[in-house]
Amino acid sequence: MNRVVYDLSRLTTRVLNATPNGIDWIDRLLADHFLKDRADESCPLLFGPVGPRLFAPGLLPNPTAALARQWDAPSTLTGALVEALRRPIAPGTPAPRLDLSAPGRPRRIADALGAYGLKRGADPAAAAPRGAVYLNAAHYPLESTRHVAWLDARPDIRPIFFIHDLLPIAAAEAFWRGEPERHARRLALLARRGAGALVTSRSVADDLADHMRRLGRPDLSIFQAHPPVAPVFRAPCPADPRLADAPYFVACGTIEPRKNHMLLVDVWRRLVAERGPSAPKLVVVGKRGWRCAEIVGALADPALGGAVIEVAGLSNGGWRALLAGATALLAPSLAEGFGLPLAEALAAGVPALCSEIAPFREIAGEAALYLDPRQPEDWAAAIPDLLAPDGERLGQARRRLGVHRPVTPEAYFAALDNFLEQIADAPRG
Repeated sequence: MNRVVYDLSRLTTRVLNATPNGIDWIDRLLADHFLKDRADESCPLLFGPVGPRLFAPGLLPNPTAALARQWDAPSTLTGALVEALRRPIAPGTPAPRLDLSAPGRPRRIADALGAYGLKRGADPAAAAPRGAVYLNAAHYPLESTRHVAWLDARPDIRPIFFIHDLLPIAAAEAFWRGEPERHARRLALLARRGAGALVTSRSVADDLADHMRRLGRPDLSIFQAHPPVAPVFRAPCPADPRLADAPYFVACGTIEPRKNHMLLVDVWRRLVAERGPSAPKLVVVGKRGWRCAEIVGALADPALGGAVIEVAGLSNGGWRALLAGATALLAPSLAEGFGLPLAEALAAGVPALCSEIAPFREIAGEAALYLDPRQPEDWAAAIPDLLAPDGERLGQARRRLGVHRPVTPEAYFAALDNFLEQIADAPRG
């Protein structure tokens, strides 16, 4: 296979994030494949103060080693989280918010600056191997003309972009200012210069194909496959015995309107009003994102009595341990490109109650329970059913898990490498 130029520009900044989101995980997954497993064939690229710089194989450290120390903490729960889950529900109790980010952020920033900030590298327009595939898995910084101008100077290079979704275009009102226009520039670059695209779900593949047709690229090659989850979610993990008598549900994702946290807050208000101290807890895992002020205010409502716990900075190991004791994952998203927390929960053997949207159906098939994300009444009825004394509904949900087969890294990368081989071998226009 031809050489791969792998863009590390975003991944080297992830020391600022205590825990990975979906894009982080895929970027890390692909970086390990190309810069560790296939290090002799891959050249890292960085966007720096003087523009993009290319490095010979092995001359730039793979940031995933440092990120693993940060993101892959042991699969245990902190005492603070266990205490919050065990604390009795009482109206007026302050809403708990826990930040479990690993200490040492200034040192991690300094280490990253030392490892990447002062590296000189070479101009990729001159130094990139002939006929190489340029692979960007994170969208960033494809919107920057200064970062991608070198591609026009090298028509032999085959750019491949991972397009995680088209939601900034399709649902612009749900994103921060400027993101729809930036995403439009990325997609325009893909149409004009791209050799192919990688996506996670059939719905994103269909949306992207439609968008490319409108931009005059009906022939763009698109690779669609579900990515594997981190190994920790496929490994056994016992539930924390300290929580044996403290039922709880979990939701995971950046706190922003599209994730539909307000539906869950509405459901928990009803549960606390009806059940009082015997209501289950809800743990909302994720950093605060954009347009989230109303959601954050609702999560902190003292009327919830401490039944809803907001947690930021949870490592993969901590998230796995939390999943192990959860009654179910709740995923009421209004729209998604994929749904990594759903894939992680299913791989971990945890029941899921999720939105009836195409990407979730594609991931889970018959392994999950589905509801309309715009009908809180249905969720308010289904969630208590999972806690019914006879256990019938929960037993049904657990039996559904038997049909789920997690994607293996071996299968995913065999298919991806084959796709990239075809791109590299295709005649140049």
